[in-house]
Amino acid sequence: MSAPTTKDWGRIHAKAWRDSDFRKLLEQDPKKAITQYGKEVGKKFDRIVKIAARPKKVKPEDLHRHKTATAPPACC
Repeated sequence: MSAPTTKDWGRIHAKAWRDSDFRKLLEQDPKKAITQYGKEVGKKFDRIVKIAARPKKVKPEDLHRHKTATAPPACC
């Protein structure tokens, strides 16, 4: 299974900044927008977001303090 990479998210944001119709689609139907972007760049995404596994050194009771997780950038 694949999800957009950090590089893909950068390109998705750049496309949304250049193309107001794509931006509107991304805001209203992100799944459809990501599918459209994937077709344009020759990729197929099974998921929009990939959640990483919890770091082994971080205990469940300490998750509220964990600040090193990464996520796709917030939308436009």
